[in-house]
This record gives sequence, structure tokens and C-alpha cells, in this order.
Amino acid sequence: MKKIIMSFLVLLLMVTGSNIASASKTSKFIDSKDTSSLTATTLLFSSAPNICIGGTRCGGPSKYYQVNLQEQKYIERVTVYAHDNIGDWTKAHLEAYVDGQYIGALPVYKSGSFLTFNVGKYGSNVRFYSVHESGHNNGDETQILTVDVYGY
Repeated sequence: MKKIIMSFLVLLLMVTGSNIASASKTSKFIDSKDTSSLTATTLLFSSAPNICIGGTRCGGPSKYYQVNLQEQKYIERVTVYAHDNIGDWTKAHLEAYVDGQYIGALPVYKSGSFLTFNVGKYGSNVRFYSVHESGHNNGDETQILTVDVYGY
């Protein structure tokens, strides 16, 4: 009786076009929606560099950290975990560039936080600079702990 009921339910679901998956070995997943134009965002690059950049203690304002993707990819967003618990000032901002084009700057907190740069463009490298919030010539230090690049 149980097999008859399961068969009937599977048949009913197939006839009505319902998109439901079943644990039954004989049922099938039927998807009537066209998903050919959808692109899933994936993790393109992940690293834990634990590198200090900027400021007088970490190489000055010209020192940077760069992610190389090896080829042009659509970069949706970049998430960095960083802190500014280095040096005398805690006024750092992290600037992001994709293929040399400025994306934006976000404040880096002494205690550390996740910083998300919304990119929305194609590129092959992402570069980060640490700067002082007021543009001071010596910059300010930032410790970059993790970098994750998402896109397709």
C-alpha cells in the first residue's frame, strides 16, 4: 500500500510540474525553469597573508598587497579581514584597486573587522594600499589577515 501511495504522489507531482526532490529511488527532479542565463558567484581566490602594509612600521605608503587571478574574471566583491592595532595611530583606511582602477576605501578598525568592497567589474588583479584617513604622507599601518575574492 505504501508503494502505491508513493507512486501516486510522484505521478501527481510530475503531472502538476512541481519542482520537488524526493528521496525515492524511482522519482525524478523536474525543473521547467530556464536557468541558462544565471551565473553563480563563487570563491575565485582566498588567502591568509597576515601581512602589514603602509605606515612607517610596515614599508611606507607605497607598500601594497596584491591578488593575482591569472586571467580576467568578473569580480563581484572582495572581503578582507584586517586590523589597525599597529603603530601610534589607528586612523588607517584600506584602498582597493582592480587593474589600477580605484574601487573605494574603507576604515580599518583597531580591533579588526571584515571589510567588503563591492566591485562589479572584470579584472585580473586586486591591489590594496593602507592610507591615513587624512592623507598624511606617512600613511598608516594595516594588518591584512585574510582576503577572499568572489565572482565568476
